Amino acid sequence: MKKLIGWCWVFWLLPLSALAQNYQILSQDLDGNRHGVTVIRVWGSHRDMGYAMGAAFADDIIEGLRQVKEKAGAGYAQLRSGMGITSWPVPGIADELFGMVEGIQFVRADAKLDVTDLKILNTFSDWGYACRSHSCWGRYVQAPVKTLSTRRLDFGTPFPAVLHHVLCAWEPSDGSPRFANLAWPGYVAVITGVNEYGTLVSLHDYNSDLALQNGVVPRSIATRLALTGFSNVSLPDQLAWAEQQLSQIAVATGTFINFYAPEGYAGVFTCPPGKACGAARRPQPDYLFGEAIMTTNSQTDGHSVAGGGTFMDTYYQQGGPKDLQSHYDLMGHNGLHLLSLAYRGRGDMTIWFEGRSDSGVTPKVAVEWSELFPAPSQDGGSDAGADAGMDAGNDGGTDTGADAASDGGADPGLDAGTDAGADAGADSGAGDSFEPPADGGCGCGTGPGWFGLWLLPAVLWRWLCCRKG
Repeated sequence: MKKLIGWCWVFWLLPLSALAQNYQILSQDLDGNRHGVTVIRVWGSHRDMGYAMGAAFADDIIEGLRQVKEKAGAGYAQLRSGMGITSWPVPGIADELFGMVEGIQFVRADAKLDVTDLKILNTFSDWGYACRSHSCWGRYVQAPVKTLSTRRLDFGTPFPAVLHHVLCAWEPSDGSPRFANLAWPGYVAVITGVNEYGTLVSLHDYNSDLALQNGVVPRSIATRLALTGFSNVSLPDQLAWAEQQLSQIAVATGTFINFYAPEGYAGVFTCPPGKACGAARRPQPDYLFGEAIMTTNSQTDGHSVAGGGTFMDTYYQQGGPKDLQSHYDLMGHNGLHLLSLAYRGRGDMTIWFEGRSDSGVTPKVAVEWSELFPAPSQDGGSDAGADAGMDAGNDGGTDTGADAASDGGADPGLDAGTDAGADAGADSGAGDSFEPPADGGCGCGTGPGWFGLWLLPAVLWRWLCCRKG
């Protein structure tokens, strides 16, 4: 009885937020530097979910912020001022950031940070990415799979914090879509994200200059808006919804935004710096039967392959159906991260992903959507350990979500040389031998880097600038 009374006092004295942190670590494989992979789910209000992210990764976020401040030096104060001109028009995202500060400071009472610091951490997207993505359906897949989508992020290692790859499953209580976001600790923006409808949203460099004007939206916030900013919009209508939303904002850094909705409802937006995004490029019946779409860092009207995409074109010209293994392997294993998705229906899909490590690349993680969002209810609080049921290592190439009778591996026609295309500087493709610059700079597509870079050119130029791709 005395022990019970004692525990009652403990629970009475603890803040309510400490008793329900609204997260569970599903899988984690980290080295002594906390580099590696974490799979986590968070749920509740946007503030609850932000709090959960902060509490789960307090030390990682603080260390990542320290690394950014070290790079920026005396110019960090100018970066903070620069955040003041940006707009973040995503429902709930402000609450997520406020909640994250609270969660960090609950775990680390000595932490000196605020929402502006977290916004700086969330502007990786405006540094510059040379990426490759592709998606297919129809004749290129086989039941029960309806769509395959893959995205590879080509980027250097600007600082060590990005070697902790976090797949976070977000389950908001406000009716907005559940989504899984592949990024790093503290990230609420979207570089590579998948929502419950099976839509893969990501961004690529294109015409990636920066616009210096009030109200510009960081491009990773534009992608978050497209991925999660709606409710009760049916799949066939979601591309038009995204088109309408993206036509009303000015994106800070020029970019392509992939909106790879499944079953042929996909599109790619071109967003000039400081201007609204144009109408989406849609699949074209005269190219790959209108049953595949791909994105590089070069422009195309969709009637032919873009520069840098010959290896993907070859893959599809060989016919189908394809499987998850070949879709994943086609992109090579040398980007900052790689994610593939086998979609069978809403809330029914398989995700594979990996990320760069100190020694090369992490083992592939294979996870079902039902593992990220178990029904019917969440457990009561934070889970200090990883669940044992998830495949946190390489499964030997077994295809757990797509049809295993299709192509057994990477197609042989990978593009080993520079593709001729719209951009003279198109890179060598992606199943190819892309290597990030030795100085830790990015595998950039078309422009210099980070949002706020104009404030610190002398400080950051040496490690943010990179080859054209």
